[in-house]
Amino acid sequence: MTVQTITAWAAQNGFAEINSAKYRLSAEGRTITIEIKKLSVVLIDERPGLRPRVISALFKDFSVVGADKKLGGLLLDHCKRAQRANSAEGSF
Repeated sequence: MTVQTITAWAAQNGFAEINSAKYRLSAEGRTITIEIKKLSVVLIDERPGLRPRVISALFKDFSVVGADKKLGGLLLDHCKRAQRANSAEGSF
């Protein structure tokens, strides 16, 4: 996994570049930010009325082959968990 892989993935998936290490996507009342750190990537999912959800992964945890799919999978997995958590919060 490289910074170039993450930036390419972010650009292909509609994220706007805030600076060389930060990308943001706003849609459907939520904002997802990707922050590229020295050894990791941080995803921040913000929705009005809810606490921001933050997940991170080390670059070494991604294989070079299929890194695009893994980053997408990390984000999609996070989104699914967030949806389940929101469903649970709304059921009370």
